[in-house]
Formats: sequence, C-alpha cells, structure tokens
Amino acid sequence: MSDLTLNKVNKETGEITGTMSLEVRAYPIPEPKGNTKGYASVTIDGMFGVHGISIVNGSNGLFVAMPQTRDADKKYRDIFHPVTKEGREALQSVVLAKFGAALDDMVVQRESTVQKLRDAAAAAKAAPVAGKEPKEKAAKKTGPEH
Repeated sequence: MSDLTLNKVNKETGEITGTMSLEVRAYPIPEPKGNTKGYASVTIDGMFGVHGISIVNGSNGLFVAMPQTRDADKKYRDIFHPVTKEGREALQSVVLAKFGAALDDMVVQRESTVQKLRDAAAAAKAAPVAGKEPKEKAAKKTGPEH
C-alpha cells in the first residue's frame, strides 16, 4: 500500500508516462533536544529505499531535510533530493503527514502506558502483599509442657 502515488511526466512533452509510489515511515524523537524532531524513510516504487531524512523545526515551522554527507571540503551535500519543486512539495507533504500521525500514535501509547501504570499501582495498593499476611499472636505458654 503506497502513501502517495505520483504521475511520471515527460519533461519535453508534458505527457504522463506512468506512476511512482512512495511509502513513508516516520520516527519521532520522543524527547528531542534540538531542532531535529524526527526521521523518516521512504521506499520508492517498492524498489528503492532512502533513509536518514530529517524532520526539522525551522523558523517557518517543520520541514524535511534530505540525507547528507560531507565532502572533502567539509561542505554538506544532499545524497538524495527531489529535482523538481512539485517532487519536493509532494515528498514533504507525505512525510510531514506521516510524522504527525506517528506523533499522535506516540501520545496515545504514552497515555495508555501511564494509565496501565496507574491501574497497576492502584491494584497493588488494594491487594494484600503475598507473604505479608498479619501474624496471629502465639498463645502464652503456661505450664511445664515444653
């Protein structure tokens, strides 16, 4: 199942020559310490994988940063990137949508975990602790029986 299907267009004629599917997985950082809020991976047409896409909170909101490497001159170069404005917008749109859904899932999971912990604490408080049952007082010994 693809998250997005794009038309392949011949640049010279404008003719649609096929489609391309993108499957996206987004991974929010649970407690981000900087501007990077998460990462994403994209599978293109079920054949090619792109990993290391960053989801960054910039001055104008969230955006998608392509995976990069440093060259010999210590400059960063994208190792994958869309070559058209439409391609970039489509990729960013689907990645940010998946990221939002993953954040929602993370919040629900966190709330569920907190509720489970509260329920377990309440049950533990209400139930007697095994091996800690009240001891009966021993009867006083009153004779030379022992």
